[in-house]
Amino acid sequence: MYKKILVPLDGSSKSELSLPVAQQLAEPMGSELCLLVAVDLGKVLFVDRHSKLPTDFEKLGNQQLKEAQKYLHEVQERLAGSNLKVSIHVEQADPRDAIVTYAGEAEVDLIVMASAGKSNWMRWISGSIADQVLRSSPCPVLVVRPPVTNEPK
Repeated sequence: MYKKILVPLDGSSKSELSLPVAQQLAEPMGSELCLLVAVDLGKVLFVDRHSKLPTDFEKLGNQQLKEAQKYLHEVQERLAGSNLKVSIHVEQADPRDAIVTYAGEAEVDLIVMASAGKSNWMRWISGSIADQVLRSSPCPVLVVRPPVTNEPK
């Protein structure tokens, strides 16, 4: 049913909560898992503009892209024993745009992504990537929520 399953990641343990779910869906069907990291260089460069030290923005951007590629290779290796075809992709764009664009261009059948677990207030201020992907995705989206804890946020 699902030939390609897109799993957007950001390097956090919360984003990786989607991996076991995607793997469970993909293995019985022989689906391809497409792992995607979107590097928003605008945010990386904006943060560094406040530094008093001179910054080589191109070098910083290239470093971020290399780190994303390295991270995806590590995740791909962790999934190596599962008999799945796993492809990795790094996009230089806002994550919301990168996920939806990639899903459409690669003809993805399903997106499996984790919710960041933000409070309603923080989601209202910054916007939820999962919410925006749900609204504009060309395919179904399965959102994996983080475990509920009894700790105050």
